[in-house]
Amino acid sequence: MISMMSLPINRILLTVCLIGALAAIAGAQQTGTACEPYGSVTIKGDPADDNMTVVAYVGEVELARTLTTGGQYSLYIEADNVDTPQRDGYRVGDIIIIRVNGELANPAFEAFTGLQRRDIEVITLDIHFESWGRIKALFR
Repeated sequence: MISMMSLPINRILLTVCLIGALAAIAGAQQTGTACEPYGSVTIKGDPADDNMTVVAYVGEVELARTLTTGGQYSLYIEADNVDTPQRDGYRVGDIIIIRVNGELANPAFEAFTGLQRRDIEVITLDIHFESWGRIKALFR
């Protein structure tokens, strides 16, 4: 019978390292399922003010929200729990739409797993409509 003391120390260390590596791999497979977009937020070319509301949607379903800080945002969107009837997260292939203070931000993007930089921009059009009287006066 071989005792523990007779095994070379290198073999013991290698075994311990392999067990640790396998445990780390198993733990990594169980975590990291969230979609975590982050990046800059610009509005009409300027960095967003602090405390602007950033909301992620799939269709009309709100999935996550946060506030801007220093012209940046970071969202944490859980994967959908398929065991519940309500929609509470993203699914593979979903298109994530972002709104900043209610305004549509571009670009929308396909849901992904993990942390990825997605800079977004809000482009609003400032259109001032003339009163009907002024427009009518043009055609006299």
